[in-house]
Amino acid sequence: MFQIIKPQQIFNPRRQSSEGHPAYWLAQLRKADWQQLLQIAQLPPKSCAKKQTLAQAALDRFEFAVSPSLSAARQAWLDLQVNHTPGLIVQFRHSETDWTRGIPEFVRPDKGEALGFVNIAGRLVCKLKQ
Repeated sequence: MFQIIKPQQIFNPRRQSSEGHPAYWLAQLRKADWQQLLQIAQLPPKSCAKKQTLAQAALDRFEFAVSPSLSAARQAWLDLQVNHTPGLIVQFRHSETDWTRGIPEFVRPDKGEALGFVNIAGRLVCKLKQ
């Protein structure tokens, strides 16, 4: 189920989210990742904007769902395509030597990009609000 996320769910240091909540994964995005998310939403991001400002703009335009498996991510993507809803999947890949932080990879299956299945810590399905 897709959720609307508020910035305080991500940036409040006293608030903690589990891996099953989109805020957990969104908190791992870097400034450049938020800029890329805005570009996908066809909003030109300003390079001088703060990370929280970029995040707020992206959170206003997207809804998010955590996919517990590769097959669930594929099914969520197919559901978006059936409903003609634009979106993408952010998968968080760990390196072989460092499992402490996942590196976000933006995957656009509609552009022929494949989902990974090795060293993937989590997948976040993002859909543009209609």
